[in-house]
Amino acid sequence: MEKNVRRKKATKALLVVVALLLAILLISSTFARYSTVGKADGKVDIAKWAVKMTADDGTELNSTTKNITFKVQNNTNVVPGKIAPAVTAVAKIELDLTGTEVAVDFKAEVGDLTPTNLPSSDKISLTSAVEGGTPGTSQTIPLVNNAAFTTENGKKIVTLTLTWVNDDENNADDTSTGIAGGTLTVPVTMTVQQHI
Repeated sequence: MEKNVRRKKATKALLVVVALLLAILLISSTFARYSTVGKADGKVDIAKWAVKMTADDGTELNSTTKNITFKVQNNTNVVPGKIAPAVTAVAKIELDLTGTEVAVDFKAEVGDLTPTNLPSSDKISLTSAVEGGTPGTSQTIPLVNNAAFTTENGKKIVTLTLTWVNDDENNADDTSTGIAGGTLTVPVTMTVQQHI
């Protein structure tokens, strides 16, 4: 009888061990269903910048400060071919943004004026306007449909307008500075940067 009791105890112990193993297997597979292993690869592309500026005479403007030739506009209060206060002069440049993948800001400023036959830079104001836009000191050119500029929408004509500011306190200097000219060459600093 003792053998039967031992056998029953051994069988019961074996069943308990099998039940424990089965319970461990079920519990571990349950937790395994809710555990996650993940892998991610990140990729960032840098937006393309492909800005080119060309003067209306075809000269590529590859530096920020360039001598730009302006055509003096007729003014009924000034003899034709002369420049004087309140006279404007205009130049056009092409801003080619084809392929550029960000909106841009364009700014133009009068550079250092060295010729003695020009008024000082504080007497000249410079504005710019991008194809029908409002003239100002800087222009923002947004992306079209949130896509890179194309050959159809990326070429912009920028009109630069110089105005000789009328300053009554300096009329004598203005008169001595007044020159004949159908054109006027002035250094202009142009900045094109990403619009943020």
